[in-house]
Amino acid sequence: MTERRDISAFAMLAIFWGLNYPMLKVAFYYEPPLFTLLFRIIFAMVFAAIIFWKDIVFPRTLKAHGIMLTVSILNISLFMGLWFIGESYVSASLSSVLVYSYPLFNVLLSSIFLRDRPSGMGIIGLIVGFAGLFIISDSNFTGSLGFGIILLILSAVCWAAGTVFFKRFARDIPLATVNVFQYVYSLPVIMVFAFILEGNRIIALQPGFILVTLYLGTFGTAFAYYLYLHLFRRYRVSSISSYFFLVPAVSIVLSAAILREGLSLVSYAGFAVISVGIFFSAKGSS
Repeated sequence: MTERRDISAFAMLAIFWGLNYPMLKVAFYYEPPLFTLLFRIIFAMVFAAIIFWKDIVFPRTLKAHGIMLTVSILNISLFMGLWFIGESYVSASLSSVLVYSYPLFNVLLSSIFLRDRPSGMGIIGLIVGFAGLFIISDSNFTGSLGFGIILLILSAVCWAAGTVFFKRFARDIPLATVNVFQYVYSLPVIMVFAFILEGNRIIALQPGFILVTLYLGTFGTAFAYYLYLHLFRRYRVSSISSYFFLVPAVSIVLSAAILREGLSLVSYAGFAVISVGIFFSAKGSS
């Protein structure tokens, strides 16, 4: 990532997504995970449609709709659904670290499906990175916390799969179109599960919840996801995946400032090991 514009785009992305984790905890003070996700996606869909409407091209083929439906399932419904439920069991700091193990899965899946194969150094990086993930998981794996960890790791796998799928199959679909339609297709799925599992809670909505989910849906999703798709369309998966390790670092700082929470020493050690693994994975694939 060399161009100043792209570096600035990534810096904004890291701040917006780093803030998502403590803000999500604040939203949980008001409403449960899936209902929070429902409003995040509603605001994301509306905001993205408004700011990117000039660039949206309605897809005319079933293939294009099928591609965007798959992206929505992997990148929104599964990834965010598992993440939101998982974070309801663990701290915002630990959640961000586990979700951002996804660059490891990114490199692994891109080597399989995109022929973006890592060198020997890249393979070592994958092994080291997964060792760090094991350190964090093993040190925290107790009771409901362990269940949350499983969900968060699965969310990272889904997100990586969605990124690789987007990179391979959605290259000819305008970014604004993918960005908007991933919310359109995921909305009914999330709505059904939210109302089935958590009931009709619209009557009880509070202004604080609306403000938090408004941020999560606008800058934290619609605008940030557009930047994300732009960067991954422009660069190889393996060449920029390591940069996203900065997001949990930002999130840990913001979670400490907003929620007064942090990680255990063992978790920080695992975090450091993951960072080494991602660094070598990216170096080996560049």
